[in-house]
Amino acid sequence: MFAAANAPVFAASSAFWREVRTETAAALASRPEHPSVGDPRLHRKALVIVMIFLSAYAALLAGFGPAAVVLLAMLQGAAAATLGLGVFHDAGHSTFSRRAATNRLVARACCVMLGPSRFYWDVKHHRLHHRAPNIAGWDDDVDARGVLRLTPEDAWAPRFAAQHLRLPFLYALNTIEWFFLKDFLCLWRGRLNPWQPARPTGAALVEFWTDKALWFVLFVLPPFLLLPFAWAVMAFLAYHFVFSLALTFVFQLAHLTPDMAFGPPRPGDDFASHQLRTTANFATGSLWVTWFTGGLNHQIEHHLLPGVAHTHYRMLAPVVAAAARRHGLPYHDLGGLSTAIRQHVTLVRELGLPRHG
Repeated sequence: MFAAANAPVFAASSAFWREVRTETAAALASRPEHPSVGDPRLHRKALVIVMIFLSAYAALLAGFGPAAVVLLAMLQGAAAATLGLGVFHDAGHSTFSRRAATNRLVARACCVMLGPSRFYWDVKHHRLHHRAPNIAGWDDDVDARGVLRLTPEDAWAPRFAAQHLRLPFLYALNTIEWFFLKDFLCLWRGRLNPWQPARPTGAALVEFWTDKALWFVLFVLPPFLLLPFAWAVMAFLAYHFVFSLALTFVFQLAHLTPDMAFGPPRPGDDFASHQLRTTANFATGSLWVTWFTGGLNHQIEHHLLPGVAHTHYRMLAPVVAAAARRHGLPYHDLGGLSTAIRQHVTLVRELGLPRHG
């Protein structure tokens, strides 16, 4: 179903990968009060985030004035981002709960509140991105559909010149394009992108239309019915501006910076070695960034251990870093948030230059 011409071929499991699995399992076993799946800290965090999201939305609908509506929409957008990063993402990886039914229920509830198709997210993120990060034709995160050049595997074209200057505007439109357009185009075409066929059928198709309809009726339409039209438009744009920028930068910083590898695995690299060459951590010293991003600033740990709840990544990071050093493998840490953003913009700028064609 997911065949592509440049399908990744990995070497047999390395000593590094075997060591990481053994040592991280021992570290997790030493803290039985915080299970690796279904950590109660996830559930408390989810409750706080949902309360902020719904409270901001309810206050927005009360219509206290245009300035208040915009500020509340921005707050709701920030809550939406961390709901997606820190609740939906864990449920999608089956780490929110030990029960598969609970993970599906939580993931679907997030889709109703936020707007994405769970089916296409699963294909895009879980089956493709995690399997083959930074490999064009597999990792949909490096495919900007000709609007941006995000990988040296794509041919250069004049339209990519100075593309870094358009980055904030394009990134701010991400969730609008994704939820209102891309999901439906994927369904119509029966493909996630030109290389990867994907079409929901049966119960998955019913879920697609049901969740999209509930999202539209409950979270898209009401502001346009209850508020002056201009206020509703401002709220819509402010919400997606914050939501989009937060989501996009979190995922792009972790893979698209100058030191990252692109393309198929190097000869002799196993799955884990490829993850280290294509993935980076950022702002790991900030508890706030770790909380807001659902631990995805510890992207290395997530890619190696996607079946572990994000509440453990900070504790596991020194274990993984030490093992990488012992085996002569890279362990990319971009530094603080602003430094990581600058590195990402640098890569996008360089990919827009003709000499990188």
